[in-house]
Amino acid sequence: MGIRTRRAFALAAAVLAACLASSALAADPAPNLADSLKNRLFLFGGFDVARDSSFGWTGIVSAPWSRLDEDGLRLRVMAGLGRYRYRTDAIAGGVNEGTVSSGEIMLGWRRAFDPTVVVVYLGAQIEDHQLRDPDPGNPVSGTTMGIKGTIELFSRPWPDYIATALASASTVHGSYQARATFAREINPWLALGVEGTILGNARYVEPRAGLVAVTTVADRKLSLSGGYLSNSDKGDGLYLTLSLYAPF
Repeated sequence: MGIRTRRAFALAAAVLAACLASSALAADPAPNLADSLKNRLFLFGGFDVARDSSFGWTGIVSAPWSRLDEDGLRLRVMAGLGRYRYRTDAIAGGVNEGTVSSGEIMLGWRRAFDPTVVVVYLGAQIEDHQLRDPDPGNPVSGTTMGIKGTIELFSRPWPDYIATALASASTVHGSYQARATFAREINPWLALGVEGTILGNARYVEPRAGLVAVTTVADRKLSLSGGYLSNSDKGDGLYLTLSLYAPF
């Protein structure tokens, strides 16, 4: 992870810690930390493996002055690290390698419209790409900072069915992502469904389609999805994604 990325993430973590501390003190002059953060914080993370690429991420979302199931302000901090290969005529052999590290801090707002919940985020993102061999024609390299916006949607249109959607866009290398899932709850701890995704930046476009399984144990959600992708830079292949949601 680049020096600027580490500094940005450290600052984001400090801001999050300050918000959590202020909310805990406001709730109780002599708070118990575990009690003061209960229902106000969740951890998330995951790992994605696809053709010639891998990426892992972890982050925290807090509701500093409310509960997670209530409308109000949200603070999101995330960091990620990955590797990839891509085709280029500028390199002997036609294939170059790169590493990417990223960090973001975003403010958001949650609003419920029964049976749908929407969360909108806006904030700062930093991303660092280091290439194995110099490639002047690659528009995605070096360290770049910018603005990122994200909207998340969760809905239960029928008692046993769950629909989710996510869309994000950033000025950092013109990156974007849109993902939608639709699943049926087989029982209280397992849901099965389908998903569709498109993501990319100034260098590539990658649509995906696959299956998704979500298991829920003690409010912890573990999601496993996989399927087919078509990358404009690397060709067709398969992907596998594992993600975790864990309220504090």
